[in-house]
Amino acid sequence: MTVQITVGYVAGFLAAAFFVIKLCSKNILTLIISGLLRDKNTASTWTVAGSALQNSIWPTLLRSDSTLSHGVRKDVWFVSNFITFMTLLIGLAGIVTPLGLYQTLVEEKNVQTPFKYLPDDSPFGVGTPPRSNYSLTRSCLGTQMLSPCPFTDTVSIGVLDSTGKGSFDFPYGYDINVPPVLKEIYSSGTGDDTTVSNYFDIQWRRYVTTRNEMYNNGSTTVIGAFRNFDSMVLHNAYEAFEGVIVDTKNGGIGFRNHTIPPAFKYGAAWTEDILFIEPETVCVDTNITLDYTMSTTQNLSLSILDLVLTDRGGFTNLNQTFPEADISDKQKNPDLWMRAYKAAWMTNVFSMLYYNVTTMRNGTTKPFSYLNTKIGRTFAVPYSGTSMAYDALQSDYSFQSHLGLNSKIDNFTVQSPADVTSATNPFNIKNSNFSSIGVLCSGAGSADFANITNILVSCGLMHGVPQRQDPGSSIVFDSGSKWSQPLYSCASAVKATIKTVSFTYNGTTDSLKNLNVTHIQNKVYKEEASKPLWGVENTGNVYRIDQLGLIWGLISSKYENHPNVSSIRQESLYLPGLGAYQNAIGRLSNRNLPGTDFYSGAIGEAYSINYINMRALDYSGDGNMAMWVRWQNLTKSVSTAAIIPNLIWTDYAAAAVVGTKGVLGPGNAANKNLVALPVTPTTMRIRYHYAFGIPAFLTGFLLLLSIIACFLVICFGHGGVGRLEVHLHQTSPGRILTTFLYPSTHGMDMKTKEWKKRMAKKSVDLGGEYPVGTEGPGPIPPAYGHEKDIGLSVYERTGSDVHLAEGERFLTEPRQ
Repeated sequence: MTVQITVGYVAGFLAAAFFVIKLCSKNILTLIISGLLRDKNTASTWTVAGSALQNSIWPTLLRSDSTLSHGVRKDVWFVSNFITFMTLLIGLAGIVTPLGLYQTLVEEKNVQTPFKYLPDDSPFGVGTPPRSNYSLTRSCLGTQMLSPCPFTDTVSIGVLDSTGKGSFDFPYGYDINVPPVLKEIYSSGTGDDTTVSNYFDIQWRRYVTTRNEMYNNGSTTVIGAFRNFDSMVLHNAYEAFEGVIVDTKNGGIGFRNHTIPPAFKYGAAWTEDILFIEPETVCVDTNITLDYTMSTTQNLSLSILDLVLTDRGGFTNLNQTFPEADISDKQKNPDLWMRAYKAAWMTNVFSMLYYNVTTMRNGTTKPFSYLNTKIGRTFAVPYSGTSMAYDALQSDYSFQSHLGLNSKIDNFTVQSPADVTSATNPFNIKNSNFSSIGVLCSGAGSADFANITNILVSCGLMHGVPQRQDPGSSIVFDSGSKWSQPLYSCASAVKATIKTVSFTYNGTTDSLKNLNVTHIQNKVYKEEASKPLWGVENTGNVYRIDQLGLIWGLISSKYENHPNVSSIRQESLYLPGLGAYQNAIGRLSNRNLPGTDFYSGAIGEAYSINYINMRALDYSGDGNMAMWVRWQNLTKSVSTAAIIPNLIWTDYAAAAVVGTKGVLGPGNAANKNLVALPVTPTTMRIRYHYAFGIPAFLTGFLLLLSIIACFLVICFGHGGVGRLEVHLHQTSPGRILTTFLYPSTHGMDMKTKEWKKRMAKKSVDLGGEYPVGTEGPGPIPPAYGHEKDIGLSVYERTGSDVHLAEGERFLTEPRQ
């Protein structure tokens, strides 16, 4: 465990060091005093030296007279030892108490502060050109021909020939600009006073300019130009890049032109509502697997043996009822699980027919009239000629790659087990049978109308990264090791939603790396009426999905019942479009409509992962071992496998588009904040761990008790400063010695100044058995009212005089 050294720890260490130094130096110097003392010293020398010696640790170590308990009054013994205890406790408190001190960053009260644009120095920022001011463009198709788009000023003349075929003529040219009325409608739900972007705040990250004499009278227009940037699928984080917030924990991107509050040394925290577009994926286990054994002589052309398709229950336990998804209200419930299950069901049925496991309806023959399989039965699969088809991730929107239908059964290049069932294909199952699965799973094809109900749903068959079936490392293809590749049917939709995003900025340098996205959560709405109102173009079913890219967005309530707008009030909008089997992101788009084209192209890429369709960034894991391991871990379970299409979609989407709106408005063009955002500054404060203060608290408590006891002694006992002075005289070694050696001086009664003047320099020899004064007794001072001066009663003074003669005899008795 790593211990963080705080300022308090340093202070405690220093206190401990100085305590040890103090203890050592005091007792070393006391030892030096002992070495300097002679048997014969002046009375004041004995007093000073005695004070130093008795206050050191030496009496305790040497068990001298001052440490005795025998014969000592119990109350005096207790208080004397309590003094020692308090001294040690105070020393301990001085060391331990500072250890609880630490510095921490704390949040202050919210303030309003100006924001400023923050550039991105990552590859995303470096590769993103300045924003263009070109308008959005699109062209629309009629029945196999170009036709005007809704609300444009394009004039067209249709001509039909004798065969019924026709064409449109555009005498004034073809206007591809998106009309201002559509911008007004589909951005009406987000003003400049909010951080939520609208459809028209989304732009291609990279673009090129182009010209076509047919469009806009040959004027220059913009189209998207896609390039890959860094892959982020392994980050598993919330991150900010130029124009976007990227969620690689769950998948999705938010649109924000990044700005920060720059005036805080230790940074600040705040939250914003952000428009997010995110994929939503559900996968279903087909319960069939591809299994093989690694060759003992691996090479580039032949690495696996015994390639088979294994029935894990997908054939044996097939539900023989045709599944149907609930598509009554696709915006409320896209029913992705049933769509994925339907695709898995059809994949298994066509595979069973291919291997003659069962029968289809044929004349009088009922479907599933026989079932020639059992759990664990294996079926021969043609080898594609490369192990890359089986040792990494694949995602196939055609649903037939697991059977190798592009190969021939009699062209095996590897040896198969003797008990494997070969494909007889009595029902003539072809690629086209499997390719129809994607359309049926999506629920809409190119012949369906473009409207709010025909949402984009893309489906595909995922070949998981193989899992090792025998003992050994899960990431090493040992010779002869056995592997199994799961097959999952997945369905994905894409939705727009609003999320509340928490930010912090540490304020050290103006770099986007210092902008931290700490939390992303779905926006919480207090009531139904506060939920966002979404709108999608309603063209009256004039256009098919492949003829028109629909515009969508947050709209004002005044357009809720507009005849050309389909509206819905809910947390999210499932975006319309055509499924993945016909879409992918190309290097160049054919129009400038990023808010419609990017999400469908990105999901198309997520379902086109294979060893044939290689992209600039390889998402199969074949060329990236870290990615391969993550895919392997995720595809162990069908529930976690669903995140893979989401992450691949996120990578493509972040590279394709940017958001242009920030706190300073669209394009961050304003000189001041257009959005009133409360910012919580962060500052440095000193805090304390109270457990370290226990010795100090105890010291304070005992000190309080001592003060109370002292007060009681003074008020009800015989204590006081005068009494204390007498006891100091009575316990002073020099005064005691001179009083007995020179009794006529009344040394105990003298004031300190008088004693210093008359007795301090008297020499006392302690070298023998008894103390000896080197001078005779001095003259007896004149009588004075000493009883009154020192506060002693006549009875106490007389008591001292009674023992005077005995003391003189003791001190003057000859030594033996």
